[in-house]
Amino acid sequence: RYKWFIMKALIGIISEENLRKRMLAIAAGKYTPEPGEPKVWFASLNAIGQILSNENITLLRMMAAHKPETISELARLAGRQVSNLSTTLKTLESHGFVHLQRKGNTVKPTALFTDFVIRVESELLANGNAA
Repeated sequence: RYKWFIMKALIGIISEENLRKRMLAIAAGKYTPEPGEPKVWFASLNAIGQILSNENITLLRMMAAHKPETISELARLAGRQVSNLSTTLKTLESHGFVHLQRKGNTVKPTALFTDFVIRVESELLANGNAA
């Protein structure tokens, strides 16, 4: 069996308005994120669900377990078309869940996370916008 480690990501849910304010404060040097704060933020559980579907979580765990050298190898393991898988991997990369390392004419996909903890910011719960 392949050995792999659980790599857990802390994901935050925050309103788009507050996320924008947070990013501007960080950029202006007025706020420094704490070490235990989420690095990845979404505006809703629905938004997370679109990216972290059961199929995509299975894909991330497959990458961690089998460590494919190319997207073609991962496509064979997953039983998916390379073009479709490539699009999925680019989406996962844009959210910080996958690293795609270009090596000449090939791309090596690496899962950065296999498990997820979701933290809903209290301002969303107070406004009733958690879902």
